[in-house]
Formats: sequence, C-alpha cells, structure tokens
Amino acid sequence: MIARDLENLTDPSGILGELESVGRSIGDDPAAAIGSAEQLIEATAKTVLRERGIVIDENAKVPTLVKQAQKALHLDVASAAPGPDGTDAVKKILGGVASIAVGVAEPRNRGYGTGHGQVSAPSNLGARHAQLVANAALTWCQLMLDTLADPAAPWRKGAV
Repeated sequence: MIARDLENLTDPSGILGELESVGRSIGDDPAAAIGSAEQLIEATAKTVLRERGIVIDENAKVPTLVKQAQKALHLDVASAAPGPDGTDAVKKILGGVASIAVGVAEPRNRGYGTGHGQVSAPSNLGARHAQLVANAALTWCQLMLDTLADPAAPWRKGAV
C-alpha cells in the first residue's frame, strides 16, 4: 500500500530500500526486520521533512523525527486542525500512532534488532515479534505518506 504514495516524492529510494529489507528479513532474520522497521520510520520521517522543505537534523533520534514529521503534516495532537483531524477521537489515535512509532525503536535499542552491536544474540525472538514491529512501523509510515499525498490534508489548508 505504501508504494502508491511514493510516486510523487522527490526521492523515495530510502523508503523503498527499508521496505524491501523489512520484507526480505521478516521470516528469516527477525532482528534485521526489527532494525529495518525502525530505519523505515526514520526514512519516512526524513522524507516528509524534506518534502515539506524542513531542515533535517541528521543526528535526530526517532522520537524527535516522529514528532517533527507529524507536526509538519499537522498531525500532532497540539496542532490537529478543526474537523475530522481535530476531533478527540482522532487526536487519541494520532497520539497513539506517535507512541507506536517511537515504540518501534525500543526493541532495537534493547538489543532485539540490528543496528547496535550486541554481546549476545537475542533469544526467543521470532517472526511474530518482527511482524508486530514491522506492522507498527508500516501503520505510521502509511499515515504519514497518505497525509503527505492527500490534496485535502490538514497541512495544505494554509499552503498556497
């Protein structure tokens, strides 16, 4: 589903690369899938910021990138526009999806994903764990890319 929202991006290669990596590793290498899921969120957030003309701090961590990307699209709880995106129900979902995106970084940071050298390989990590993390990442990324592509999205209301 994400692919449909990539055609109008300046350069979707970062997102495409991480999507491919998640899909390739989810059954055989759960740790790699978890690491790639976090990188997918990072790539998507940075793409959103670039497309919106916002300077990207290459050293920013996932929580900061998630917050900046949601704010850039007027999907953060504080700036949700009146109408469907500003209802209490949607604000709860927007807050939850931000927490999920930030939560994707936790398994990797705790040694269950690639990206940090580990003393020991993670034990009891299975495909279902990788699938959970990947689906969480995909949910957030899909929302960001759908909103970026939507001509009626809240962030466009003030744009010329």
